[in-house]
Amino acid sequence: MKERVREPEIIEDRELAEYYNRMAKRYGRFPCRRVLKRVLAKGIEKGRAVDVGTGPGTFPIFLSKAIPEIRFKGIDLSPVMVEIARKNATEEGLAGKIEFEVGSAYSLPVEDHSLDLVLCITTLHHLERPVDFFNEVARSLKEGGAFVIVDFHRDTSFVFIGILDLLWKVFFGKHPKARKGFMESIQSSYTLKESQDFLEQSRLKHWRLYTRTVEMWIESAGRASVASPEE
Repeated sequence: MKERVREPEIIEDRELAEYYNRMAKRYGRFPCRRVLKRVLAKGIEKGRAVDVGTGPGTFPIFLSKAIPEIRFKGIDLSPVMVEIARKNATEEGLAGKIEFEVGSAYSLPVEDHSLDLVLCITTLHHLERPVDFFNEVARSLKEGGAFVIVDFHRDTSFVFIGILDLLWKVFFGKHPKARKGFMESIQSSYTLKESQDFLEQSRLKHWRLYTRTVEMWIESAGRASVASPEE
């Protein structure tokens, strides 16, 4: 297995950001439905939520329509992406319902134990300090709050990687800077064992880690999902 190769955390190229936004609008409905299904399965129907690494705001916009009583805040390190996300929310009539701001996964802009839901979709592989992020999720969630974290894992099957890289290039690779995007994300992702170790070192408790082909899903399991700082 190859060593992890870090991928940049911030998209600063406006043209590339706009391209990813167009692709998310065109193809994002299916992954959004999958995340929605997991959120509903956890009984989250209202409250406060944060989407970490929100990009163009695809997931909070979709979930806000499906579950109107959840109030989302989307954060991203890229000011360009935050600007695009705000524009998308306005176009969907949700400007007053969803907040978007520049923010870090290591310092979520919320009070202790104030969130009902944390989402983090294909952002974990950008993070160099996953334990610190998991600790922030634990700090921010209410007792019984839920989290859904989805990313790639580097130790997936080479066959799946090859097939999906080909599909990526067909559907998403028309922009020269995006053509290698899938492989760069795979190479920057963590293995299942690395992710499990990070989780075990963190204060985030009662998690479930499982795979779906190239994806790694980390979800809350049961009601209590956090531990006190003393543990």
